[in-house]
Amino acid sequence: MTNEEQNPLSIIEEANSKTLDYFNKTYLNNLEMVQKLKTELFELEVQIETLQKTRELYTYQGEDRRNVFSPLTDIKGMNATRGTQLAEQIQALEEAKISLENRIRQLENDITFYKEQVDMLSKASKCIHTVLIGKQESKIAASEDEDTGIEFIEQEDTEDSASHNYNMLRLEDYERYRCANSLDKNVKEELISSMNKLDVLKWLLHSDIGRAMVTATEIHNSSENILKSIDRVLFQLNYNVDTKQPIWDQVDKLIDTYKKIHPECMIDYSCDCTEHELNIPPVITVRLISMLREVFNNIFKHSNANRVTAKIFISSRLIDVYVNDNGVGIPEDYLDRAAWHSGLHKLHETIFQLDGKLQIEGDLISGTNVRFSFPIKR
Repeated sequence: MTNEEQNPLSIIEEANSKTLDYFNKTYLNNLEMVQKLKTELFELEVQIETLQKTRELYTYQGEDRRNVFSPLTDIKGMNATRGTQLAEQIQALEEAKISLENRIRQLENDITFYKEQVDMLSKASKCIHTVLIGKQESKIAASEDEDTGIEFIEQEDTEDSASHNYNMLRLEDYERYRCANSLDKNVKEELISSMNKLDVLKWLLHSDIGRAMVTATEIHNSSENILKSIDRVLFQLNYNVDTKQPIWDQVDKLIDTYKKIHPECMIDYSCDCTEHELNIPPVITVRLISMLREVFNNIFKHSNANRVTAKIFISSRLIDVYVNDNGVGIPEDYLDRAAWHSGLHKLHETIFQLDGKLQIEGDLISGTNVRFSFPIKR
């Protein structure tokens, strides 16, 4: 009999975790369903409003007045028939609207219930985990994270350096392939196409000036696409990171960019530098910006968060980063679920290269917490 089988709390913890996952998924599915139904309700209300305005035209009080030159037709009867048809359509839509509202109301009640279960199961999970790891270890972890009020579980790296080195080589090759593929498909092919259009343009200038103008516009648009593709490649190569500027200026610039791109999300950001005459090696600046990009891109791609808190501490010996979002959280096996070339895998390997530490955890209640730190070696 294994130790896990001997400990009933381990069985309870596993059952609680699976139940929590079930309620989490159900909660999110219901949220998505409510959003879809509210969209349908909005479209239904627009249809009803449009039909009501149309019906008013056919039921206007002065509709029996007609010009002396108008043909002798039963306009009043036709309008009455059309008005009746519109009324029947409006009634059917009103009934569908009531049914939809009742459905939304029921789902919202279910969402409240599921959220209560998630809150309760999350608290139970923390209690079970506290008992399992022991009270003494809980006190140590709490004292270490006293500054933020969030507990992070230290996880030992079970992979050997050979595995990390292999992963880093694969990631480097993958990044090179992406850049090369972009240059080949988005730049080289566009240039060849533009050269062919220029040959056609020479002939059109003497024969069809209208078609020549259209071709010139196509060449101009193609040139703009080439410039955008080159900018994307330069961005992937970190060419836009000016290592001659202070590192905190580069971080400010990055955060400001995300604020502009995602105005719907509140980003609370602070960067604390203990020394303003820091001489940070360029490789550190490039890697920090790259890692922050991976974290924020992952947030805006997967979390559905509307608030992000970022705290960055920079000194001459250490860089410490903490990022929290109020999104849907992240599963414990996120590395197994994500593709091997994903941003989170890249983040793990970069931290390993820098001899640093990385902790990622989260749930539906607290969102996702990311903390990483690494020493500055010279």
